[in-house]
Amino acid sequence: MPVDASTLGTERLKTTDGRTYPTYLEAFEAHDKEMLSSIQQLGEPTLNQLAVAAPSAKLRSAVSPWIASAEWRLLIERVDSNEPIGKRRYRLTTGGEKRLAKLS
Repeated sequence: MPVDASTLGTERLKTTDGRTYPTYLEAFEAHDKEMLSSIQQLGEPTLNQLAVAAPSAKLRSAVSPWIASAEWRLLIERVDSNEPIGKRRYRLTTGGEKRLAKLS
């Protein structure tokens, strides 16, 4: 989902085809520090590896929507986007590294 670069840093991200960042994903931004740290520590984890590494049931249940939120915000990217969702691996982007540094 290519994000329209002119909307970066604005209140509402949009894709190049005009879709806006879903408001329901905003709640998952609260998990950025824990999830970005986990990705950094695990290297290029899958969704399942992130869920296993989550320290609580609440965070485990938030892994999938957090990934959607983080991809929207360009904090993480898929390493192998052609794989089924359970086998996709994720890594931090430069934006994710900056966000983690800001939160630490």
